[in-house]
Amino acid sequence: MSALLKAAVVSIAVAAMPAIAASQASSARGTPDAPLFEQPPPGTPNFTGKWAMAKRITHLLTESGQEPPLNAAGTAEYLKRQAALKSGDRKIDPVSDCLMHGVPRLLYAPYPFLILQTTRSVDFVHEVNHTFRIIYWDKTFPEDPDPEYLGYSIARLDGSTLVIDSIGFNDLTWLDYSGLPHGEKLKVEERYTLSGHDRIRGSVTITDPDYYTRPWTSRFTLVRQPGMSLKENVCTDTHRM
Repeated sequence: MSALLKAAVVSIAVAAMPAIAASQASSARGTPDAPLFEQPPPGTPNFTGKWAMAKRITHLLTESGQEPPLNAAGTAEYLKRQAALKSGDRKIDPVSDCLMHGVPRLLYAPYPFLILQTTRSVDFVHEVNHTFRIIYWDKTFPEDPDPEYLGYSIARLDGSTLVIDSIGFNDLTWLDYSGLPHGEKLKVEERYTLSGHDRIRGSVTITDPDYYTRPWTSRFTLVRQPGMSLKENVCTDTHRM
């Protein structure tokens, strides 16, 4: 091989090194070359931002302002929790022992949260007890999920509305701060629709045959929190969430 040809080969190899290194790094991550946090394409509703409830909600009502349709078992459990709370017994509330808030109660905690939307997932990072949810787009549920505090969630778009469907919950959390119960058959549908730049009109639909006579929906409004930073929030046995 002539000296000129050797020099050309070396020059090509050196030029290719950055691309090879990037490809190897991508392969090591087990991901394609697209950016991990690629933003939604133009025209797609983008919910990224810091948000908080427009008003404090401690007790969920139906969208018509009525009490949730509890069945006999649900009514009995709810009245027991209500009586304990009114007597000053805070230990009946799972969050008093630093357990997770669960879904949808996590949304109603009086703390802000971050929504980070990418082409792969929509992620919720809550200030309260540093709780997070990573929700992938258009996946499938496991056939027999092990019950968890936050369940298993899948995100999709219904027109301009973000929809999150969740199943696979344990029965160790409350739906709200008043003590509304649920069982392991709970299904939650969350819907988020941008209303201008600074508001989200949202709803949660509860389906739970163990404690309710029919599915029911409750509505809420989120307000954008520009310039706000999430603070450290750690639960202790004396910290009331």
